[in-house]
Amino acid sequence: MRTLITIILFLGIFQLNAQDWEPVNGTRDSRNHYTAFTNAQIYVGEGKWLSNATLLIKNDKIVDLGSAIELPKNCVVQDLEGKFIYPSFIEMHSQYGIEEYKNEQNDRSPQLNSKKKGPYYWNEAIKAEQNAFELFNYNEKEAKKLRKMGFGSALTHQNDGIHRGTSALVALHTDEDEWTILPKAAAQYSFFKGKSKQTYPTSLMGIIALIRQLHYDAEWYAENPEERDFNATLVAVNNQKSLPKIIEVGSQLSTLRADLLGDTLGFQFIIKTTGDDYKRLNELKNTKAPLIVPVNYPKPYDVSDPYDALQLSLAKMKEWEKADENLVHLQNEEITFSISADKIENEKSFFENIGRSIKKGLSHDRAIRALTLTPAELLRVDSILGSLEKGKFANFIISSDTLFNEKTILYSNWVKGKEFEINISDIIDIRGLYSLNIHGVRQFDLKVSGELNQLKAAVAEKGKDEFSKANIKLEGNRISLSFHFQDELYRLSGSVSDRQSRIWSGKSTFDGEWHDWGAIRKREVEKTDSTDAKIDSTNNKELAAIHFPNMAYGWDSIPAKAEPIIFRNTTVWTNEKEGIVKNYDVLINEGKILMLGHKIDLKLMFPKLADKVREIDAKGLHLTSGIIDEHSHIAISRGVNEAGQAVTAEVSIEDVVNSDDINIYRQLSGGVSASQLLHGSANPIGGRSAIIKLRWGQTPQKMLINDAKGFIKFALGENVKQTNWGDHNAVRFPQTRMGVEQVFYDAFIRAKEYQAEWELYNAKSKRQKKKSAAPRRDTELEVLAEILDSNRFISCHSYIQSEINMLMHVADSMGFTVNTFTHILEGYKVADKMRAHGAAGSTFSDWWAYKFEVNDAIPYNGAIMHKQGVLTAFNSDDAEMGRRLNQEAAKAVKYGGISEEEAWKFVTLNPAKMLHLDDRMGSIKAGKDADLVLWNGHPLSVYSKVKQNYIDGIPYYDEERDAAMRKAVVKERERIIALMLAEKKKGKETQKVKKEKNKLYECDTLEE
Repeated sequence: MRTLITIILFLGIFQLNAQDWEPVNGTRDSRNHYTAFTNAQIYVGEGKWLSNATLLIKNDKIVDLGSAIELPKNCVVQDLEGKFIYPSFIEMHSQYGIEEYKNEQNDRSPQLNSKKKGPYYWNEAIKAEQNAFELFNYNEKEAKKLRKMGFGSALTHQNDGIHRGTSALVALHTDEDEWTILPKAAAQYSFFKGKSKQTYPTSLMGIIALIRQLHYDAEWYAENPEERDFNATLVAVNNQKSLPKIIEVGSQLSTLRADLLGDTLGFQFIIKTTGDDYKRLNELKNTKAPLIVPVNYPKPYDVSDPYDALQLSLAKMKEWEKADENLVHLQNEEITFSISADKIENEKSFFENIGRSIKKGLSHDRAIRALTLTPAELLRVDSILGSLEKGKFANFIISSDTLFNEKTILYSNWVKGKEFEINISDIIDIRGLYSLNIHGVRQFDLKVSGELNQLKAAVAEKGKDEFSKANIKLEGNRISLSFHFQDELYRLSGSVSDRQSRIWSGKSTFDGEWHDWGAIRKREVEKTDSTDAKIDSTNNKELAAIHFPNMAYGWDSIPAKAEPIIFRNTTVWTNEKEGIVKNYDVLINEGKILMLGHKIDLKLMFPKLADKVREIDAKGLHLTSGIIDEHSHIAISRGVNEAGQAVTAEVSIEDVVNSDDINIYRQLSGGVSASQLLHGSANPIGGRSAIIKLRWGQTPQKMLINDAKGFIKFALGENVKQTNWGDHNAVRFPQTRMGVEQVFYDAFIRAKEYQAEWELYNAKSKRQKKKSAAPRRDTELEVLAEILDSNRFISCHSYIQSEINMLMHVADSMGFTVNTFTHILEGYKVADKMRAHGAAGSTFSDWWAYKFEVNDAIPYNGAIMHKQGVLTAFNSDDAEMGRRLNQEAAKAVKYGGISEEEAWKFVTLNPAKMLHLDDRMGSIKAGKDADLVLWNGHPLSVYSKVKQNYIDGIPYYDEERDAAMRKAVVKERERIIALMLAEKKKGKETQKVKKEKNKLYECDTLEE
């Protein structure tokens, strides 16, 4: 049914184009123009060709094609003997014909609310009501560039905002009546905010949350017409439900994020990627998401200076090497993709880059399909575009040979039946060796070589072999030539006498006089054979290896299954009633701890498993449970803070976990097995956290701990009232500590009202629900309601005792408990109140006096809270400290006299309890997760190192493997550097190495 409606709409559009809407000044031209292109090699798709065939068009449509076509009497015939015809390409991502959006607002103060006048959505980055066809103006320069690349049509939209409205599919035609093919072709989204000056969102997680809430609002708006005011933006979103939805992302991980977002909202995004899709092929294939893939491959880096090479990461090197293999991988995995010329400098680079991919194994047919039929299918216009078939638009290109061959020349691009010449098709082949005579007094040998459209010339004195460069230009049969000889400049202009280029003649100037000249061809140059159109590239090329992640210390293949292992004769820190026991055995299997005890007899107790178990002699070593970091900011993409509003409970770190962060691997080497990735402290109520295991090499979704309780970040103190944000940041409420309290009360009062609305609605019968409107779904209030229902727990950034007391009072009065106060550097002052409230304290050991509100901090804080009965832990809050949390635990022994066993719990069992994970993590006990760390010495010693770090029984870090990988990294760098140096030696353009800045997030880091 949908297909039928679509066809009817298409036919309606095309019928409208055929109407005479304007009065004609004179007599109406009703002639039918037939043109036949004969004796051509016509590409009809899927590797099929029509040889010596004819393509017949009438006006803007294809009438027929084949080998035996009867031509109409009034037909214009073009003989294309030896030439090739392909369907014109379709560009799926452009801003062709649309001016770049300019935001003229220059106010330095934060803009909290939209300044857009009218009944629109509350956020300026949402422009769903915008239509590209209303902004479009023909741009000859851009159209010519695209036509030279083979494109006959382009999907265009204004490249700004999170929801960019609809895009228009337009023909690259000069006539206004022929521009529009489909005025509203797709709905455009982006994971980039654009030029909106409105403060929200400031992060990628905020962008994702905004798109999600937008669709919830649109759904409610459509279902409740009597309950709302008119909103043009939400009307537009609902009207676009049937359109293809395209989203632009910034990385391969965001491709997965976009697909997950689409799944949540009930539709499939077409995803415009960055060309690094090969990094997560299996997961990408499982999404079934169609892709729009750019081919703007990076230039090789100039690494001739070894100091520059040191600044270039292996990840960047591998991205350069793998860029032209991306399409090959997508093809081999049978992932649907179209090719885009986005960010390509010129047509030469476009064809060269695709040609490089073909040399690596991309088939000629798949490349053509990705430029023609696939985009047509994705835009649902394959009935009129994308291939050469009867009834379709006459959009085609004529070339000298098969496309993407280095020597192929594009002669013309026909768009809706109109020719746009790219190169002269009737070129005289003048290549050869000539005898050049000027006025009978100067005689030279002239050599002409190169490609037909890029001729090269050189001259030498008659009979000598020392040739020097000459400038040559051929236009039709007109030829010009210039060169230096014996300090004289010779300039010649003339014509080629015939198509065999046997004789040239004309006038020349040198020594200030005009002279006759002539040239006679002595012999032709050797010509290479034309590429056989039916011979395709093979797919047996050896491709560069992919690692997981594709950077230093990445896995060759991701470990899939844990093997059974027994650690023999080791010192075990159980964190259970057994305490620290020596000469113990610990058996693990299938990611769980099976048993621990003295001298476990495998054959007696586990006869079926005995022969499969790998034994590790751990005598003299220490085995502990993995360290758990209650407060971390590693592994987060594009912003740890959503600082656009005071309350941002709708955002979630789970949406932006960065599984490729090298700090994951570094912290594995320090014994960390799990972390709570917390939102920053830019606002009183921040976003939801992500609790992950450091499964290095896995995807973000596979790093998340299944069924973990939900947590959220709250904050107190200087950051939330924007104390150090500059003089202009005095707009957002709250600006005082008193205001912070009111934010909490207001938020939870609204959440209680929201709960009450839903309870009232859900209590109604089905009949009553049909007659009444459901409450509007609000993600922010849903999350706050989870806190009230004890289904989500708070981790609160805190320093000053008065503020800590304030939040506990708010919580008590609103009926919830603050789960954890983090930082809590004045916890020793209010430990008794914290215990009475039921709050835990996750603190630093000896960070203090780094800003005014921590001047009262003391290193004994942790020990005092612990002795007062407060569940106490040490956290990192910092990527570097996260590598040495074992040493932080040792400071509890030094500052406060805590026992070694209890101090070790500060970074293992106690944070597990805070995160409600102690039923499966935090200690060594049968039935718990096999998250184990093997140390070469006492775990609290500054001299001890991690030998192995197991998560779910898999050794994600191994000291010996790490040493081998260090050597492998050096070799891999040397190999790729050699490749780059070779490219520079060949004369290829290079790019300068720019020092990479890897930002380490902390609580107050702001981005976007």
